[in-house]
Amino acid sequence: MSIRVLMLLRRFLGVGTNTNLGALHHSLKTKCCLENMGKYQAVKDSALAGKVTSAVASSALAGKITSICQVFVLSRDDIHQILTNVSEVIHAFDLSVLFIFGWMFVPAMGVVYAVLNEGKGKIKRVASRTELKKNTSAVDEQDEIDCSYESSYIYQFAVHVSQMAKLALLVYLCDIVVVALATIGYKAEEWGNVSNLFAKVLYTSWIAARIQSFKTHFLSRFMRKCPEECDKVLMVNRILDLTVLALLVVKIMGYFAMETGVALGSIAAFGTTSTLMISFASQELAKGVANGIEMAASDRFFEGDNVHFGDGTQGYIVKLGFLRTKVRKYDGAVLDVPNTQLGGQRLINVSKTKTCQVLTKIRFSYDDIQRIPDALEICKDEIKKACPKLIIDGKPFRAMISSFETQFVEVTFNTNFSLPPTGEGFWANRQEVFLAIDRGVKKAGLNYARPFDPAQK
Repeated sequence: MSIRVLMLLRRFLGVGTNTNLGALHHSLKTKCCLENMGKYQAVKDSALAGKVTSAVASSALAGKITSICQVFVLSRDDIHQILTNVSEVIHAFDLSVLFIFGWMFVPAMGVVYAVLNEGKGKIKRVASRTELKKNTSAVDEQDEIDCSYESSYIYQFAVHVSQMAKLALLVYLCDIVVVALATIGYKAEEWGNVSNLFAKVLYTSWIAARIQSFKTHFLSRFMRKCPEECDKVLMVNRILDLTVLALLVVKIMGYFAMETGVALGSIAAFGTTSTLMISFASQELAKGVANGIEMAASDRFFEGDNVHFGDGTQGYIVKLGFLRTKVRKYDGAVLDVPNTQLGGQRLINVSKTKTCQVLTKIRFSYDDIQRIPDALEICKDEIKKACPKLIIDGKPFRAMISSFETQFVEVTFNTNFSLPPTGEGFWANRQEVFLAIDRGVKKAGLNYARPFDPAQK
């Protein structure tokens, strides 16, 4: 039986009858190894191909540029389908209405205005957006001239209607783009809310701009009535601008959350570390803005004021912002200071000080000590004649002997004036005080004490 099996195996393997059993066993083992290696290589190639396919599928851009470009490669059938779908959306009557109100309504209302106001005099005008930047005299001059169509309420109404029509045309174009994108392969449900979102964002931004315009108009009217409150009005204008901008951003984020399902919290959630960083940054930002608003609302100083801070910073306020304040020092250097460093400091606003003091000391010889009181009265009379802003009641006006030194008698002049302690007027008045004192000393026949030399002591 074993001989028959051996013969069959020899015929199956194609070996001769003279081959021994060891050679036959080696042939069987070699063939089995080759078959197993072939199966293993096939499995390995299949697994590798699967991994490559998975990597390409999960890649962000590799292997996908061609497919993306193919979407925008339009055939004649695609173009025909786009034109067909767009033609179903576009209506000539809609475009005609938008064109008339957008580009022809303003000149048409101008003709109506000219007919209705023919032969009439002055009419009420509307302030422009840049009126706050003009001085009050220029505004008053504008009120005294005859107003044209561009300065009338009818023109403002026509412009608003025209702007709304032009914005509606932009929304119309957005609808056309959405239809075209849906036609070339993008899913319609992915673009269903784009037009609504675009329209809401567009019109909300326009309304915010109109609110700022009306706000500027009313503030300019108030500034014409109270020109002394110009600095406060400008600061209120900036605060209201920031408020309108913040409300606009919140409203737009609400639109995104409503139309796309992307909430503000999901946008800001970048992980634990980034969330903490944003939280700390927001706190510092809010603190800086709060300090800026507090400084503006407290009426402590405004742009252009000469201030002395408690930390030694002195100069003129160049720009008062919500986060930082720029101070031009007396040497001309501009110092940029965060509002968080200025909020709680002690402050002297030199520009708001209505009075100033001139304090000086003079030395006389001991030989003239008995003549000094009469000489001081003469000096005081000279100061009264030379300085009309001198304060006599309510403020000290003194000239008397203040100290006995080793080689001279010291006299102190203490004078106050109804002038701010800054500017050309202050320095000119200070000079007149010194010249008046010198004239009084010469009239009294006194001489100044010689400079003290420490080496002679």
